[in-house]
Amino acid sequence: MQRHPYLLALSAAAVIAAVGTACGTGGAQPTVTVSPTTSPTGEGRLSQQDRSWLTEIHQVNLAEVELGNLAEKKGATSAVRSVGRRLANDHTHLDDKVTSVARRTGVSLPGSVAPADAEVAKRLKEESGKAFDQDYLATMASGHEKAIADTKTQISQGSSQQVIALAKQALPHLREHLAMVRKAQSSG
Repeated sequence: MQRHPYLLALSAAAVIAAVGTACGTGGAQPTVTVSPTTSPTGEGRLSQQDRSWLTEIHQVNLAEVELGNLAEKKGATSAVRSVGRRLANDHTHLDDKVTSVARRTGVSLPGSVAPADAEVAKRLKEESGKAFDQDYLATMASGHEKAIADTKTQISQGSSQQVIALAKQALPHLREHLAMVRKAQSSG
């Protein structure tokens, strides 16, 4: 299976943005900001792990919705169109929860997909037929593997009970998505 670096780059971008903010360097990328003393919920400061996971999963959700909608339109097979529709729908709902928790905990989220994800979308928009289906499914498989690993890390290393609870809620859906993508890959 071909691995796509878009989510690895997304993780790196989230860390770099957070470090840049901490160092006062800023940058062209939107950054995460957190109340300096406590979160609006009184839960205390969020850890870097909590902030990074919220930011990363938000950008993943934005990319999944965009790419899912694209797959629903461009997929050569009904399986790919169905996967796209389901991922777009589920990640829209997950992102509603992510943005709600971020708002309650004082985390500002980026307003757009990561540049690496925009490049993936651009590439997929230029593809068609079987090549599109294979690339889309491979991208979704590697992306969900990474999201699952990052979510497990959030569950075990996060400090905010709200963010950990959200990660626990998201994990079974991410696993289900990966199984669905792998099934579509094997049938194609």
